[in-house]
Amino acid sequence: MVIDTETAAAFCDEPSVSSFLRKVALGHYSPPVKIPGSHPKWHRSQLENDIARLHGLEAPYPIPLEDIRRLI
Repeated sequence: MVIDTETAAAFCDEPSVSSFLRKVALGHYSPPVKIPGSHPKWHRSQLENDIARLHGLEAPYPIPLEDIRRLI
């Protein structure tokens, strides 16, 4: 499931979108998926992994492998 910036900030229990985006820039949370012509979106399962990592817990979801075809 992908979610928008406001929902991602709330999901991570951040006090504001700007606070969430600062923590994304610092690497606390994963960067968004950027699709041309669309607003940034986050994978909820990746954010759950990020939250677990920040609390020293095992990630609940396997890290998805990136499809390298879009990088070529």
